[in-house]
Amino acid sequence: MSSEWRSGKLGDFIELKRGYDLAQAKRIPGPYPLVSSAGVSDCHSVPMAKGPGVVTGRYGTIGQVYFVEQDFWPLNTTLYVRDFKGNDPKFISYFLKTLDFHAYSDKAAVPGVNRNHLHEAFAQIPDLDTQLNIAEVLGALDDRITLLRETNATLEAIAQALFKSWFVDFDPVRAKLEGRAPEGMDEATAALFPDGFEESELGLVPKGWRLGTLANLAEFQNGYAFKSKDWVDVGHPVVKIGDVKPGIIDFSGCSFVTPETTSRLDRFRLKRGDLLVGMTGYVGETGLVAEVEPAAYLNQRVGRITTASGMQDGGFVYCLVRHADFKAYAEAQSQGSAQANVSGSALLNYGSIWPSADVYSKFNELMHPILEAILSYHEHAQTLATLRDTLLPRLISGALRLPEVESHIEESVV
Repeated sequence: MSSEWRSGKLGDFIELKRGYDLAQAKRIPGPYPLVSSAGVSDCHSVPMAKGPGVVTGRYGTIGQVYFVEQDFWPLNTTLYVRDFKGNDPKFISYFLKTLDFHAYSDKAAVPGVNRNHLHEAFAQIPDLDTQLNIAEVLGALDDRITLLRETNATLEAIAQALFKSWFVDFDPVRAKLEGRAPEGMDEATAALFPDGFEESELGLVPKGWRLGTLANLAEFQNGYAFKSKDWVDVGHPVVKIGDVKPGIIDFSGCSFVTPETTSRLDRFRLKRGDLLVGMTGYVGETGLVAEVEPAAYLNQRVGRITTASGMQDGGFVYCLVRHADFKAYAEAQSQGSAQANVSGSALLNYGSIWPSADVYSKFNELMHPILEAILSYHEHAQTLATLRDTLLPRLISGALRLPEVESHIEESVV
């Protein structure tokens, strides 16, 4: 640990203050973010604190730290830095992420961070130039992670927009019916679409297209029913559907089982590119599996939807089940008063309009690189997040100096 850095109480370096009440009825839409213990939750017409600012949860979500660039309103469930006392706000945001906030919380039925106790925490802070350099290095990682995630959100939107155009609004068919060239496609692709509609039990559908169910396109597999004795603190992750980021299953907060438990469960082992669906709780939520180490497994609360060639021919099915109509259908088919759950057979009965084989193949051909990019960008973001989380406490404490890591970070963020 660096002996050159200044040591003292946290209150010697920053002053924390409780946020301000603002009832929902008094909120007026405006440009200033309202920051709660869970992050930016709303906006308002006036701020109560100058940006850049740093906010953490006082009640509710404890331990999360938020950096706010602009003027903002910290809500009553938070503590915010009222005075940085000459220190860099961005560095302070990273420094606070290394603190154990639960060690400074009141021992009450609803634990809350005690500001006065937090001010007594031991802190070791470098000079301002070092603060700025550390914040720049860690910020470069965060910026790259944000860009990758925003890119994935854009790719997901592109995929869904194309699916809706082709298979919900039938834009290419309508264009040809009106004597126009379909937009955004070459002549060969346009030639695959019919130039008119015909009646069906669902109304007008493109000529030659037909009605079918998900069962005609894919197979379904239920997960394994792990027992309570199988769960351990460290081991193979077992997937659960929770917060699905754009197109990707999030494994944070998952449970684990030992390698011995999974030794005969190869058929439940997840592969990169698997398409999963929530069957209990988060019914109808879907997403792809990115690369996970060690290998992850499928449990009974989650189902796997498979096509013959995975992502190569899975673009149509992916977009179909990611469409809002599928989730609404799954929720409508779910049963159970305590916790909603849906069966695999019910999901496979989901009906849709099937395009011709040529259009189906062309769409899958276009979707494959998009799905591959979504997975790759997510995996790169995860790698950078792991690197950031590894470097953060060591840089903040002075155990690791910047020259040792800067070149490596420059290579990583490319």
